[in-house]
Amino acid sequence: MANGKNLIKNTNRQPVYFSPPAQQVPDEGVREIKPLLPFVISGGENTERYYFKHLSDTTIHKFKVLPEYFGNEASYPEEFPKRINAILKENPDAKIYCVFDFDTIYGNKAYQEKHKRFENSIKNKIANGSVVLCPNMPSIEYWFLLHFENRTQLIKTCGRTMQRLLSPYMMSYFQNTDGKSFLKILKSEECVKDSGWVVKLCDNGKLEAAIQRAENNIKAAEATGDLDNQSYSFVYLLFKN
Repeated sequence: MANGKNLIKNTNRQPVYFSPPAQQVPDEGVREIKPLLPFVISGGENTERYYFKHLSDTTIHKFKVLPEYFGNEASYPEEFPKRINAILKENPDAKIYCVFDFDTIYGNKAYQEKHKRFENSIKNKIANGSVVLCPNMPSIEYWFLLHFENRTQLIKTCGRTMQRLLSPYMMSYFQNTDGKSFLKILKSEECVKDSGWVVKLCDNGKLEAAIQRAENNIKAAEATGDLDNQSYSFVYLLFKN
């Protein structure tokens, strides 16, 4: 696999993501302009879409989340540029976070080339801070796992290993699952459309712990050149001030 650090560029950028709007002196007949929320686009029609929607609805972290910004995980190299351009056409000052699973390209040269073409097509937008890439290796489920434990061992795919690790923590968050496996529960709109599972996932400091673990692990791995040899999540970048 091509070096993960080379594929994901400019991840050390520290822009202000949730800065408050400038204070304005109220004036009769002048309507206050609200700050533009960050946009999130992602693979995953249900898990990611409802996670970020519920996160925006129930925490201090607010995002612009619309169904058309989410879709098939494997098609992100082709679909993300279209969504990015559509957003920036209407909102030139927008900040866009691109969340995607990296297991689709792990060990697959054809998909690695697709990713390189995707990144090259938006390199100017990455450089100017309009677009921030937030990959997960292997998947968004690893980001969820960081809410409960700090594990960096390489997990190559979102399959049995991830299900075994995560289900003891989160299975109880869902009701009326009709015998579905945990990973199928996360992909089921019927199961994830209620916000309760995200509220429980974030409570008691778990979200803050996940942010800190993800950031520390990536910085340590980049310092030693070991990022390709472990699991990681750049989703923490969505929460950095």
